[in-house]
Amino acid sequence: MTEPLESGLVEPCPKEELEVLYRDPFFIVVNKPSGLLVHKSPIDRHETRFALQIVRDQIGRYVYPVHRLDKPTSGILLFALDQEVAKVLSDMFRNGKIVKE
Repeated sequence: MTEPLESGLVEPCPKEELEVLYRDPFFIVVNKPSGLLVHKSPIDRHETRFALQIVRDQIGRYVYPVHRLDKPTSGILLFALDQEVAKVLSDMFRNGKIVKE
């Protein structure tokens, strides 16, 4: 998006970022605000903002969602930084080895 300046030139709007709570070579943890989808969903087709896209743009690399939070829910969101880590973490969530509270 852009904002018009008095000179007639256009200045880009600052890109949206999410608060990073933790990052290491394997995953990144962010604070997801209420009202933000984790990723595109047919449930809310008109939405244009997604945590996955914001984090990807913010850190300059692809991220893999490991779990979801509902759109109205705020909280900690975990993304893996590669597919293999995403699979391991997703399996841990599915098998109850990681529990969301």
